Amino acid sequence: MTDVTKRPRDEYWRVVVLSNIQGGVVFHHVSRVVRPLGHKVVGVVTTPGPKRLYDPAYLDVVAEAARETEVLVTARPSKLASMLQVWNPDLTVVGGFPWKLPPEVVELPRLGTINIHPSLLPRNRGRYTLEWTFRHGDAETGFTIQRMTPQFDRGPILAQNSVPIEDDDDGASLLDKMMPTLPALLSDAFERVAREEPGEPQDESRATDSPAFEPEWREIDWAQPARAIHNQVRSWTGIRLTPKGAFGDVGGDRLLILRTRLETEEGHESGQPPGTVIDRNAESIVVQTGEGPLRIVEWKGVDEGPETKSG
Repeated sequence: MTDVTKRPRDEYWRVVVLSNIQGGVVFHHVSRVVRPLGHKVVGVVTTPGPKRLYDPAYLDVVAEAARETEVLVTARPSKLASMLQVWNPDLTVVGGFPWKLPPEVVELPRLGTINIHPSLLPRNRGRYTLEWTFRHGDAETGFTIQRMTPQFDRGPILAQNSVPIEDDDDGASLLDKMMPTLPALLSDAFERVAREEPGEPQDESRATDSPAFEPEWREIDWAQPARAIHNQVRSWTGIRLTPKGAFGDVGGDRLLILRTRLETEEGHESGQPPGTVIDRNAESIVVQTGEGPLRIVEWKGVDEGPETKSG
């Protein structure tokens, strides 16, 4: 990285972070990148979110960020502009903030407002990005840092990276791959902000959305191919507001299936109808699908308590 973002002391950036991601990770990544450049995170805004999307992760942000800077907790986005004026921000960085920001908030900082989005925009605009990444069966995903505009997730792109998605990945392992890439990506975006570059417009012909799943998507149809069911199960990530696992009937039992593994047909009897249990032991259950077998390696009976069975 070059030193283009370094400024004389009287031009250091005052940075504000808006986030309610668990562990305060967005605040920490932004702070660690801007600090060596001589800039400073002067404030953090977090929120429990709208009532229907209440997320206690904001408590983590308060616990982590309050050790180093001022923290504002609010559920009133309409008043954010006046609240942020107190900090006189040069740049606002948004990552995992559940409110759509009013135009006056986006336009307040002199260098603009940028957003960290967990998908390869313009693919999977919206809130449930990792979930739709699995549902689509995508081969890769990553972070996009874009300039925010009044249109949701449609701003010009400043920086973008990608990581591969493997067959055994789930939401947690995919985030473990993605998060270490964020500091370098932020550095690239800050360089472009310092040069006042507008970023690249998004290609609307490639755009997709990521709305909340319909309830029917949580019901497994064993007539579907093994890979499709595998992607369905892991699309219920258990991250933030998304429950974990999909429901299926297995050998007369109603199960919440939490993790599956793709199999080859070798060693299993072929020609069985979809839904047939081919093999079952304490560690796993192999079920015939409409196209190949699928191994269930973590599950819970629907009428059982919090304990799960896994192999």
